[in-house]
Amino acid sequence: MRNFDRVGAGVLGLFLGLMPVVWADSGTAPGHSQDGGNQLMKGAVHWYEKAAETVGPVEGLAGAGRALTLQPGSFLYIEGGSTLHSYQMAAKALKGSAQLKGSAPHSLVTALQTGQVKAMTLVIPLKTLNSRDAGLDKNAYQALEAKDYPEIKFELTSETLTAGADPESYVMTARGIVTVAGQSAPVTLTADTTFQNDQARLKGVQKLKMTDFKITPPKMSILFVTVICTDEIEIHYDVILGAK
Repeated sequence: MRNFDRVGAGVLGLFLGLMPVVWADSGTAPGHSQDGGNQLMKGAVHWYEKAAETVGPVEGLAGAGRALTLQPGSFLYIEGGSTLHSYQMAAKALKGSAQLKGSAPHSLVTALQTGQVKAMTLVIPLKTLNSRDAGLDKNAYQALEAKDYPEIKFELTSETLTAGADPESYVMTARGIVTVAGQSAPVTLTADTTFQNDQARLKGVQKLKMTDFKITPPKMSILFVTVICTDEIEIHYDVILGAK
């Protein structure tokens, strides 16, 4: 993690080695995609917005009260930039679980409005986080110390649910801790939230800085050009939690 400069060669390969078509839309309308996608989305789907191939619960998060687990159709990807080009890394696998308190009302909306979430965790298995460049992926895994810290994790500490812009929508403010390669930092997520068939769909974009996790944004020089990666990255998520 602290040696993030090792990502440099892989990032450069991603930026210089891929044709512009890689960054163009490559999906089709939801329901017609050959490799899946969040069926709640509308319009064309980028390759990095396709649903995770594997979803499941977080191990060890159990107890009294109703359990919610991550549902098919969920996706998450990381987007970053540089002085040359942007890049994306999408999660092919995700794990997520929430535990409601034993006294929580049956209505999921009411339970979240009254602070009845006992625990919630979202996990990204690092080696399922892929770009479209194998060199970038390999160097990223090394820099993020995937061998010793194989997961990126978000753990909830508190949440509030308030009314959204229309009667069918809500806004969840989720405070928690993100841990990457042994380094943790507090974050506050603001997610557009909708409910259907006792499932909660959370959608949003979370900005983070590499330096918050003791990462030095990599830079590299090629001939007379210096390519510098931006400190800030974005976590795009669209996840669904529901009963098993």
